[in-house]
Amino acid sequence: MNLHKFIFGLSVLLLLAYSLFLGIKFSSVQEIIPIHYSGEGPDGFGSKLFLWLQVGLNSILLLLIGLIIWYPQKAFGEKNDYLEASRENAIKNRQIFLSVISLVVTLILIGLSLKEII
Repeated sequence: MNLHKFIFGLSVLLLLAYSLFLGIKFSSVQEIIPIHYSGEGPDGFGSKLFLWLQVGLNSILLLLIGLIIWYPQKAFGEKNDYLEASRENAIKNRQIFLSVISLVVTLILIGLSLKEII
C-alpha cells in the first residue's frame, strides 16, 4: 500500500470515528456551546449543531484533497519542470504532502470541538 493512501485513510477513519462518537454523544451535549475563543476564553456561542458543520466542512476538505490525490494527472498536468528527478517522484511527493495536510486538518478540526462533546 502506498504511504499517501495509508495517511489519507487515517484521516477518513478519524473523521468517521469522530462522527460516530458525535452521533452517540450528541444528545448529551449542551444546547449552547462556545464556537469562538479569544485570549480571555470563549467569547462567541452558538447551537450544538455547529459540531455537525465542522464534520461537513472536514468532509468537503477531505473530498477535495482526495480528488487531487487519486487523480494527480488532472491536478498537476503533464508538465515536466519539477524539481524532483522525475514526474512520478514529484507526484508521489505531492500526494504524500496532501495526505499529511488532510490528517493535520482533520486532527485540528476534531481537536477543536472534542472538548465540547466529552
